[in-house]
Amino acid sequence: DDTAMGLRILRLHGYNVSSDVLKTFRDENGEFFCFLGQTQRGVTDMLNVNRCSHVAFPGETIMEEAKTCTERYLRNALEDVGAFDKWALKKNIRGEVEYALKYPWHRSMPRLEARSYIEHYGPNDLWIGKSMFMMPYISNEKYLELAKLDFNHVQSLHQKELRDLRSWWTSSGFSELKFTRDRVAEIYFAPASFMFEPHFASCRAVYTKFSILTVILDDLYDGHGTLDNLQLFSQAVKRWDLSLVGRMPEDMKICFMGFYNTVNEIAEEGRKRQGREVLGYIRNIWEIQLAAYTKEAEWSAARYVPSFDEYIENASVSISLGTVVLISALFTGEILTDDVLSKIGRGSRFLQLMGLTGRLVNDTKTYEAERGQREVASAVQCYMKDHPEISEEEALKHVYTVMENALDELNREFVNNRDVPDSCRRLVFDSARISQLFCMEGDGLTFSGEMEIKEHVKNCLFQQVA
Repeated sequence: DDTAMGLRILRLHGYNVSSDVLKTFRDENGEFFCFLGQTQRGVTDMLNVNRCSHVAFPGETIMEEAKTCTERYLRNALEDVGAFDKWALKKNIRGEVEYALKYPWHRSMPRLEARSYIEHYGPNDLWIGKSMFMMPYISNEKYLELAKLDFNHVQSLHQKELRDLRSWWTSSGFSELKFTRDRVAEIYFAPASFMFEPHFASCRAVYTKFSILTVILDDLYDGHGTLDNLQLFSQAVKRWDLSLVGRMPEDMKICFMGFYNTVNEIAEEGRKRQGREVLGYIRNIWEIQLAAYTKEAEWSAARYVPSFDEYIENASVSISLGTVVLISALFTGEILTDDVLSKIGRGSRFLQLMGLTGRLVNDTKTYEAERGQREVASAVQCYMKDHPEISEEEALKHVYTVMENALDELNREFVNNRDVPDSCRRLVFDSARISQLFCMEGDGLTFSGEMEIKEHVKNCLFQQVA
């Protein structure tokens, strides 16, 4: 219990500790116990080992074994109504286990995890050793009261920010667009779920505005605009030239003017915060993003299915997480040098893994629907093109394997990138995690009203903790 918790906490705070410490607690059958010869395990220790196993690095067999063993144990414990914890009498150990199994590390957002902890927290929990005892520095009624007050206070700040963003959406004319999705609350929920502290208000606003712009422009480039008009739009962005707006259709004019005004406004604020001009930096990031959208539009028009590697190279950019994160990083409160920006930039492995995992989890849940809409390129379809002898099920399994390995590598990048400020590391890493949550059941953005993501938005932004 203590060792697993220590390993997890040390790793998440940047200490590159070895998972070999867990070998002490594994028997010859691959089962995990607190000590050899133990005949019965407790739920709390298996729960801590399970949580620990999700911060694995690539190739750590012991962590994979720990995950398999503890998941089996915990699922069996949930099915046994008489299951008990030999180490503690806790308020709702069943609720803690259910949450941990449903929302493992890569899709457990800090704000949702905090709410779950508040709801399961037992101020009168008892612990069992040679006697039964309480630990007032762990279980305390005042801690619970303070946590509830803090959660509800921060939630009220988030609600005001959301109202301001809704006003921006309307004043930009985006509510007039019929081809795109109105998902202001769902998109704002993303940064609010992990960069939730009050002092990250500007970061949340920028993250949300640029995320909304990526959704609008993705919808524009993904079948709504003609190739000629899309090339005109890209040219206007590259030249940063309003003279081309007159040649655009009305809905594209709305898109461009909303985009143009928002970028200029945010670039000016970024200049003040960073103490240098950032408009060129932001425009360059967007030019790369639009080039990725354009390539996908060209593939679709030509009915072209690229190779898996060719697809991934472009699709890891078109998923747009990199664009949002690289600009939002300017608003984390840190002065970012070119050297620091390069460590989370387009060429960094850290950012590539974020885009890769975001793209793959999205494709696994959307490729069938998009194929019905005559989309020809997805990770699954491209891998099947490279390997015509395999089935769709085998291709999907391969994509999941690539994604799981990339998530382990992302863990390592998160721990080892100590030259990058903590807030920027969180921004990259948690953007990858929110993608896993949004795509947990399907396309959680497009069909948010029909999926559990709706409950997450409500719990994070609207429903107070009682």
